[in-house]
Amino acid sequence: MIKLENVTKIYPGMSEPAVNGVSLEIPEGETCVLIGPSGCGKTTTMKMVNRLIDPTSGRIFVAGQNVMEQDPVELRRSIGYVIQQIGLFPHMTIRDNIATVPQLLGWDKERIDRRVDELLELMGLDPALHRDRYPRQLSGGQRQRIGVARALAADPPVMLMDEPFGAIDPITREHLQNEFLRLQKQIKKTILFVTHDIDEAIKMGTRICILQVGGTVEQYGSPDEILARPANAFVAGFVGADRGLKRLGLVRTVDVMRKDSTGVVRFGPRDSTDDILARLTATGRRTAWVVDSDGRFVGYVAIDRARESPGKSAEEVMQPYPAVTVPEATLKDAYSIMLTQGLIRMPVLGPDKELLGVIFSDDVHAVIRANQEE
Repeated sequence: MIKLENVTKIYPGMSEPAVNGVSLEIPEGETCVLIGPSGCGKTTTMKMVNRLIDPTSGRIFVAGQNVMEQDPVELRRSIGYVIQQIGLFPHMTIRDNIATVPQLLGWDKERIDRRVDELLELMGLDPALHRDRYPRQLSGGQRQRIGVARALAADPPVMLMDEPFGAIDPITREHLQNEFLRLQKQIKKTILFVTHDIDEAIKMGTRICILQVGGTVEQYGSPDEILARPANAFVAGFVGADRGLKRLGLVRTVDVMRKDSTGVVRFGPRDSTDDILARLTATGRRTAWVVDSDGRFVGYVAIDRARESPGKSAEEVMQPYPAVTVPEATLKDAYSIMLTQGLIRMPVLGPDKELLGVIFSDDVHAVIRANQEE
């Protein structure tokens, strides 16, 4: 748990506070996103938690302990820290970058090596291929994963993340956001997250703290509360007029995807187009989804293609689908892809490419209508 009690920071030589009387509490295992305009004190607030900056007044507790009563070096070693610039040491291998804090804590080599490999696998990176590489040999997205792995190396209960996905391209950013949401379900860390992007705040946070210039809290609550009931005109303006559309960011694809046989018609690669056509006709569907023996998605067969290819197998006529999504993706992200690609349906795949279900544009429209009626 992280708790701030009436925390204020006035920098030397300044008459006005950078952070002014901030009080908030982040329960264990939740993610609080700090957001606001430039100069609102969100990064200063974060840096006071691990004492990179000391508060002028007020109290900050991490796991029930007052941070001002702890040695700052020991405190920082107990808190994971991820920054936008990543900050990997260029002269050190990926293994040694991840091992930085465990080495400072005196872990033995065998324990460190096990932890490095465990984290690389958790990040979706093959340890044998990546542990001995250098940061310059990795892509931007891979370096960001290593930054997260390094922050998790000593298994800290608390993590600070300062615009961790801000310096990468939009496609990679969305992918890493989804990966981190999946990861957070497993690790359940208490996270303080800074961003300037309201869509990212809605997607990543279980709670959002909106700060005004001068470092005052304008509203602190769940994303749904803030979108549905802005506390004042500033919050309403900051969130934007399209709050109904932004609420699609509160819904995950897994929550609305269809999994049953009426919505998702599945066939194996060797099934015949005759059987596919008969099933699609009987269910009123237009698309059959082809999966292998392990349930992994391999392609699709449209009803017209099945009708034009009698007596053939699915693998002979199936085609790759233009776009797929994952269960951690928001409905807003998925619907944006569907609109861009001109799709009325899109498969949802698990981490091993297994077909979990399909989202349909009709279901997205139903969510939009429900939001408008509230």
